[in-house]
Amino acid sequence: MRYLFKFSFSLSILILVTLSLLLLEERQIFNVQTLSQTDPLPHTKSLIKKEKYLEAEEYLSYFIQYEYVKKIPESRELLKTIQTKRNSYEYQQSKFIEGFLKGKSDEDIGKATAIASDFLLIGDIRDLSIEGVHYFNDKKVDNVVVALSSLGLLATVSTIYTLGATAPVKTSISVLKYAKSANKLPSWLSKQLIEHAKIAKKTKSLDKIKTLLQPIHQLYKKVGLSQTLNLISSTKNVKELNKLIKFSSRFGKKSPLLMLTTNNKALHYSKLLPNAQSKNIYYASTYGEHGLKAMSKMGEAKFMRRMGTKAHFAKTGYKGNFSPLFNYLLKNLPNWLLFTTAFLGLFYFIKKFYVLAKRLF
Repeated sequence: MRYLFKFSFSLSILILVTLSLLLLEERQIFNVQTLSQTDPLPHTKSLIKKEKYLEAEEYLSYFIQYEYVKKIPESRELLKTIQTKRNSYEYQQSKFIEGFLKGKSDEDIGKATAIASDFLLIGDIRDLSIEGVHYFNDKKVDNVVVALSSLGLLATVSTIYTLGATAPVKTSISVLKYAKSANKLPSWLSKQLIEHAKIAKKTKSLDKIKTLLQPIHQLYKKVGLSQTLNLISSTKNVKELNKLIKFSSRFGKKSPLLMLTTNNKALHYSKLLPNAQSKNIYYASTYGEHGLKAMSKMGEAKFMRRMGTKAHFAKTGYKGNFSPLFNYLLKNLPNWLLFTTAFLGLFYFIKKFYVLAKRLF
């Protein structure tokens, strides 16, 4: 009985040491204890205070499909409040008028009106007139607006002359003009537009600017106006703009929110995860940029086994490879306890080996 107890005790220590070393090895790859899921409510409320209801609904809807957000009553009530506001007749009417008169709006109907006004020449003439008044009153003239409006007029004439062949160019110019009014036009693109406007004025042609505008039109077709504005605002050069085309082809209209939730790191990590399922990448993004970093280091399957046990929406076929107990210990046991267990356990076996060796020799 005594020897059985000693054997059981030694076996238990061996198991504890082995488990501690396995857990420490896992954390060398990535420590899942550093991950915490994003609470979307604070940012949603901030957007509501700024009366950005469209952005608020898109942002909250991205997260509410997951159980950890859906189970919060406030999140469902907040989403319902936003939708009721956006669907009201008074709100839609005000946004329609805003888009027509100001050439900008944060709502789809206002954006559509603003784009339509550009196609009817109204927007370009309106904005050139405004900048003209600024010039004659010795006020600051926005050269980017002048450039875009000039290009827009030229594109409208060209579209009529070519029976619609240059319509994509006109569309892209209207999108960029809208981006300017919404403060989402990056500085590098503003500079290039001014240069191209000068060339177009001299040559009376839009041929030189087509290469620059092509990715804008592709993004617009893939993800729509709102998402295009959000995506191009994060770019720093034309190379990054072209990279967004592939990114948006993969993730569609969720591309901007995927970038937003990961601090614009999704573009980098998605390249490291070329075969990962989109739904699992979306789930990883609820942990912010560190979620995608963890998935890239651990691999998609292991990440979902570790972090996806409660994510019903993101469930996959990964089952039975690791005990839920292992996942629990991995997330909850502190490193100091694991190191202490491993050290004392190894010290115990070294001592046993020393006693045995002394008896034998």
